[in-house]
Amino acid sequence: MSDTKTGSTRSDTKLKKQLADQRSEIGKLRGRVNELVDNMVVLENDLKTFKKNVSKDLIDVIKALKEQE
Repeated sequence: MSDTKTGSTRSDTKLKKQLADQRSEIGKLRGRVNELVDNMVVLENDLKTFKKNVSKDLIDVIKALKEQE
């Protein structure tokens, strides 16, 4: 009977360590996901700015071409 109790205690200890490791890993992954989300927001804003700048440049080119005619 004591072998079963010792085995159970070892199993409990092993499971607790595994849970702690998983919590740590989940915390790291959450941090990484948050970092990636932040990077996506920056990228989206950069893309919007790029599109606006390209649009403005094209309008300027078209105006310049019309003025040459």
